[in-house]
Amino acid sequence: MLGADYQLTKLLGLHPSVKRLMMYQQGCFVGGTVLRLAKDPAENNAGACVLVVYSEITTVTFRRPSDTHLDSLVGQALFGDGVVAVIVGADPDVSVERPLCNEPRYITWD
Repeated sequence: MLGADYQLTKLLGLHPSVKRLMMYQQGCFVGGTVLRLAKDPAENNAGACVLVVYSEITTVTFRRPSDTHLDSLVGQALFGDGVVAVIVGADPDVSVERPLCNEPRYITWD
């Protein structure tokens, strides 16, 4: 079976030669990493836009609760499935876009 990256490329009607990168089993760590990876080609190629799509599917690892594995229930209560997409580019239209990567309020662990 072809990867989700290829399926998304096909669904969006993009050329098969579009560069794709799949990262598996990375959890929260992958968010900052992927944005950093997307920033480089966007900044170094005039007019380029990079589509970043992230999904975390935890229900596939669901196990029924048990007295011996209470940690599984806690983990599944805290984390769930989610999907997000963002387009990264280097030449924003300031009338409708604003860069977020340089705003200190978004770069925090608070």
